[in-house]
Amino acid sequence: MGRTYVNTMSIIVTLLVVGSLLLLAEIFIPGMIAGTIGAICFLFAIMAAYREYDAPDSHYLAIGIILLAGIEFIAWLRFFPDSKLAERFVSKGSIGTLGNERPELIGQKGVAVTDLRPSGAVRLDSGGKIDVVSEGNLIECDTRVGVIDVEGLRVVVRQED
Repeated sequence: MGRTYVNTMSIIVTLLVVGSLLLLAEIFIPGMIAGTIGAICFLFAIMAAYREYDAPDSHYLAIGIILLAGIEFIAWLRFFPDSKLAERFVSKGSIGTLGNERPELIGQKGVAVTDLRPSGAVRLDSGGKIDVVSEGNLIECDTRVGVIDVEGLRVVVRQED
């Protein structure tokens, strides 16, 4: 426990403090640069511990550093999204809808305005133009089609006989 112990321990503590501050700075500085440098500081602290101390002490220090990083990450996940600071970064609202469920299209008829190979566009008899996918086969332009299925944003049509 001489001078080397104190110097190495102060280096490790300094690396941990700087690493923690850089991980905190990652909230304000986009691009993962500060967070990456903070994680590197943690790794250097672990390497310094293994270089200077015996196995049990180094293991305990490494486990402590990993737990510190884990606690910081969990605290960030838990508290940051609901904080005042996060309001500047996280959008809570939505604009419009995805329109991913349109069961009213099933059974409607229309005319292909492009070749469906298998995707293309159809002008429905009800007046709208939509992007569709054929059942799998080629359907030529100006062919009558009917909507047979809606799967999320995917509208499936079949050639009318």
